[in-house]
Amino acid sequence: MKKLNLLIILAYSLNINSIELPEYEAKYRFESDEITINGIREFKKNSDSYEIRFEASNLFASMYFSSKFIFEDSKVTPNSYDIKIKPKFLKRDQYIYFDQVGNKITSSGSNIWSVNTDINHLIMDPLNVQIMIRALIKAGNEEFDLKIIDMQKGGYKDYKFQILGSENCIYNQEEHICIVLERTREESNRKVTYFLMEKYEYMFLKIIDSSPERKNTLSLVEILSFG
Repeated sequence: MKKLNLLIILAYSLNINSIELPEYEAKYRFESDEITINGIREFKKNSDSYEIRFEASNLFASMYFSSKFIFEDSKVTPNSYDIKIKPKFLKRDQYIYFDQVGNKITSSGSNIWSVNTDINHLIMDPLNVQIMIRALIKAGNEEFDLKIIDMQKGGYKDYKFQILGSENCIYNQEEHICIVLERTREESNRKVTYFLMEKYEYMFLKIIDSSPERKNTLSLVEILSFG
């Protein structure tokens, strides 16, 4: 099994060799059954790593998501994932650290756990997996599997990604070609649908996270800077 996982990683590396994604800053709107809130989403390069961040606040709530990672040879290597959400009915405060040397992932805050990891497993968080998705699609992959950290218990969950096709989408009163990507998991009725704009290096126009119990939507409002 380890050998198979290593072959999969090597196959991805061959397909996404030297892929680059531009930095950006954009305004997004998050909508759920409980709340609607606008915030700033930023993808930027720091001195020796990358960060993707979303911050939003209004009179009733605030949200902060941050993922720090290395993006090298078109592969995401996680460093940390931080999430803070208020008010009480949505409250979440969790920090996850990916120890790549000790092959361990630890969580503090709302959920406390520590798990050992397999060096051959590429485990990502809910934010930096979106960078990996863009890189894989830009390289021409139409189907792929990725592992995302289990925020509640540690470990990971396996997800299957598949391009459903393309459609015309509207952004800034202009028509754009969007790739429609679906994320599913075995024995789960939850589905995530991504709409990625070709013109903007497969930047997300919309993400719809739905299940019979709830629906969350993240929609692009305005691109503030790109590249």
